[in-house]
Amino acid sequence: MSLAAGARRSLPNLQPLLLGIGFILLVAISISTVFLVDRAATDSQELAQTLTVQNKLSNILLALRRAESSQRGYLFTDEPSYLTDYQRAEPETKQLIADLRALSKDNPERTSMLDRASPLVDSKFAEMSETIRLNGSGHRNEARAEVLGGRGRDVMDRLREMIDLATANEAHLVEVRREQSQTSERLLLLVTLVGSGVIVLIGAVSVVLVRRNANQAESARNELAVTNANLERIVAYRTSDLTEANEEIQRFAYIVSHDLRSPLVNIMGFTSELEALRQDIFEQVKKLSADLAALNAQAAEASTESEIERLGADFDEAIRFIKSSIGNMDRLINAVLKLSREGRRQFSPQRVDMNGMLEQIVQTVTHRAAEKGATFTVGDLPPVESDRLAIEQIFSNLVDNALKYGRPEEPLRIEIAGRGNATHVIYDVRDNGRGIAAQDHQRVFELFRRAGAQDTPGEGIGLAHVRALVRRMGGNMGLNSELGKGSTFTVTLPRRWSVESRSAA
Repeated sequence: MSLAAGARRSLPNLQPLLLGIGFILLVAISISTVFLVDRAATDSQELAQTLTVQNKLSNILLALRRAESSQRGYLFTDEPSYLTDYQRAEPETKQLIADLRALSKDNPERTSMLDRASPLVDSKFAEMSETIRLNGSGHRNEARAEVLGGRGRDVMDRLREMIDLATANEAHLVEVRREQSQTSERLLLLVTLVGSGVIVLIGAVSVVLVRRNANQAESARNELAVTNANLERIVAYRTSDLTEANEEIQRFAYIVSHDLRSPLVNIMGFTSELEALRQDIFEQVKKLSADLAALNAQAAEASTESEIERLGADFDEAIRFIKSSIGNMDRLINAVLKLSREGRRQFSPQRVDMNGMLEQIVQTVTHRAAEKGATFTVGDLPPVESDRLAIEQIFSNLVDNALKYGRPEEPLRIEIAGRGNATHVIYDVRDNGRGIAAQDHQRVFELFRRAGAQDTPGEGIGLAHVRALVRRMGGNMGLNSELGKGSTFTVTLPRRWSVESRSAA
């Protein structure tokens, strides 16, 4: 009896051990799964690249054949319309070779083949160009003799052999990489099935142990429920405190900004009075200097007038400085007031058709886009249920920023794409503009802070305002950018906005 009781007491001690084993297995399965998924993705990418190389090699031969057919049609008929395919073939072929070079950076054998094929392609097009020139200048017999001489055919035969051999090598590589991809997928499936089976077994044993200790488990669940309730109350309390503090900060910003405007108005009034006073003083001084001029010598008169002019210039400069400072201060205050009003505005969630909204936003900037030579591409965007005005402000700012910061040496392209999952929607606003340096990725979201060359108008509040709106709607803002290579702003929002989603953010 004592042995049986001891065995029953020792069974619960197995639970931590089983949980530890299960955790270790889960970690091992997760690591193996991540590794195998990455390996499978790499294999698939390499397989797709090899298939692309095969396709481009075939397209080179196809383009050359079309050019050759176009050349012969022209030589046979003397109709320039036959040269359309020839004129398209040369840039197309050179682009294909350039693409293959970009895909062959890690393949010395393929690079060597392209080095040998490029001169042959140039030779072939030179031969065709010469026959077309001769025929166009009335030397048809010489052009046809050039074709019948067989030089172009020899070049094509060499190119065909070279490309057929490269295609065969790529076909072999396709089989090798396909086998690698299938092996990775089988390993992934095996690891998943075995790991799942072991975890299910451990789970079954754990269930048996849990049932043997029903009273303890019930007590633990009750205690956990009480703890969760306490945690929820603490979280709700802290959330309330944070919300109140945030609202207090917004009220403070509003009051300070509003009160700052009053002395600015006074300063503007006094500045106007100074201008009027300056005019009166200047006229009085000029009158006195005229009286003095009647009494004193000509040199004294010139000196007095020169001094008066200098004082007037200094007075004007001071007035301009005061006005400029007031203008800058007024713009900053207006920006703070704008942010404060937006922070106090109540959101009104509704279903927003993002495709329709982005079409409207793009239409409003069509004239500016045409001036800059910019093109827009808007993908199929998932809808969202949130505050329509806030959403419009977010994407209007992002589109406006993309238009502002293009590069004159390259036509501006702006792409807007979207995707979603069960709980969130994600939108990307991508451009090929001037980009943002890595050290400035956070700076651009700070109030009144700007990055890069300051050659466009702005106060530095747009992106700060955008991020504030996104956060208030329970989302987050991301930036991926490289200087000189464009930027991608990513906006992640809940599918349905609520007060809970804002607190969770």
